[in-house]
Amino acid sequence: MRNISMFVISLVLALVLIAWPNTAGAVTDNFSDLNDSANPAWTRLNGLVASTGQTWDASTGQYRMTAQNNGFSNLGFVGSYVPQSFTDVVVEADIVSFIDDAVAQGAPFGVGARLDGNNGFNLLKGYAYAYEPHAAGGLGEMVLYRINGASLVDLGAQQVTLDTNKDYRFRLTVQGTQLHGQLFEIGGGMVAERFATDATHASGFTGLFAYSQNPIPPVDVTWDNFSAQVVPEPATCLLVAFGAALVALRRRRG
Repeated sequence: MRNISMFVISLVLALVLIAWPNTAGAVTDNFSDLNDSANPAWTRLNGLVASTGQTWDASTGQYRMTAQNNGFSNLGFVGSYVPQSFTDVVVEADIVSFIDDAVAQGAPFGVGARLDGNNGFNLLKGYAYAYEPHAAGGLGEMVLYRINGASLVDLGAQQVTLDTNKDYRFRLTVQGTQLHGQLFEIGGGMVAERFATDATHASGFTGLFAYSQNPIPPVDVTWDNFSAQVVPEPATCLLVAFGAALVALRRRRG
């Protein structure tokens, strides 16, 4: 019986290792290497609204993006993504600096998933979870979006006012057709949460973006601690838990 128990435990552990998600495909960047060109190499986006003069700067150990309101219809846009494709993914990033003008409010910004990476005019597609300081009558909103070129299809919004003196963590989970946006105050709790269902985009890249329009001030946002991780399948989670329980049981009996 002892040998049979050992065989069962060994078999379960082997299955756990086989089923465990491939974390080698995970992407993280805290910009401590002071660039966006390696470890990982980011792909910059500037063509969505044909604006010009964007900047991307990681030389301070954080990732600052700027853009002017000089594109189509006085729009400005700047973005960047990591060229590692994901299907089910959790993408996170900390916003550590942003403009929120008392009169015109600041430029919207957020994290993206399942982005197609198209840098042409009005062509980028994917999903996003973003903050719109000028929405809700100037009070601000967190919004789940389907990006359809320069058009952002609202999949669900929640009134939130962010404090420019605080840092926040954006989290967007996309699994199957389910979208889950969460916003956390760094050092605090969850500030906002939204769910949506959409089957338009099946896979793609993860990244960061911001956009603006007169009279909203030009884009000036700074990010840190970016990560993108594969979402474990439910069956894998159950198998891991089962294997851990068997190991614990074996130890108690031993």
